[in-house]
Amino acid sequence: MRDTSGRAEAALAAMVGAALLGLAPIGVRLSDLGPQATNLWRFLFALPILGGLALRSPAPGRQDQAWLLAAGLLFGLELSLWAAALSRTTIANATLLANMTPVFAAAFGFFVFKEKLGAGVLMGGLTALVGAVILALARAQAGEGPSSPEQGWIGDAMGLSAAVGYAGYLLIVRSLGQRVSVGWVMFLASLSGAVYAFALSLVLHETLLPHSQRGWLILLGLGVIVQAGGQGLIAYGVGRLPIVVSTVLLWMQPLSAAALSWLIFDEELSPLALAGAALILAGLFAVQRSRQ
Repeated sequence: MRDTSGRAEAALAAMVGAALLGLAPIGVRLSDLGPQATNLWRFLFALPILGGLALRSPAPGRQDQAWLLAAGLLFGLELSLWAAALSRTTIANATLLANMTPVFAAAFGFFVFKEKLGAGVLMGGLTALVGAVILALARAQAGEGPSSPEQGWIGDAMGLSAAVGYAGYLLIVRSLGQRVSVGWVMFLASLSGAVYAFALSLVLHETLLPHSQRGWLILLGLGVIVQAGGQGLIAYGVGRLPIVVSTVLLWMQPLSAAALSWLIFDEELSPLALAGAALILAGLFAVQRSRQ
């Protein structure tokens, strides 16, 4: 009974955390600042909370710390590509494409860890890629998003590239996960991501301070609710659930992002876009189920 109750709590944590992450693209779009400066404050406001969580467990060795800082750079790269995509394509497209990480993680696992790619992985990856193309075509056909159809294609490509960066981040975390606590992983990755976001903000000449109280509140919400709260709940839930179950629950992120963008920005999903989204989710499920 206790095991069943623990799994129910873990499932609820993962689902709520993923739903909270769906707020991230809304916050980036509404922010007073550019996407990279917004990411900077997302990291900075989360660091005190994550630091307190990290101090509850032993610090990793220097070599592991170096790898985690490198992982944070990949995490920062993923967020920067995804945030930039939000200004060029729809929130649903950017978030769904950025969540194709399992496909690239399976490919990296084949080359790095020599994992076999079964028929389910190959078919699932192909299905997800077909869905991504259909989703991009639907967006271009409808002319939706904050930019022109031509810029929309660039935004879709950025969203897909973000999934590659996040897959690299997960590879490092996976290799260290047996000996480094979740708190230290999140703290060091966020610290490195903050440095990356700060440097990129300077290079792109983005304003670093919001000009309104509303702007500060959005940044605070991204740091506390999304980065610390959402990522923390996901880390708790995913670590206690079978991979197939956790993957299905994490799909709450793109689904909640799509629903919120539909309500707030009137970015309606056409039948063709819904078909593409369904293929992406089905493909990701097949990949994760086969890798179990």
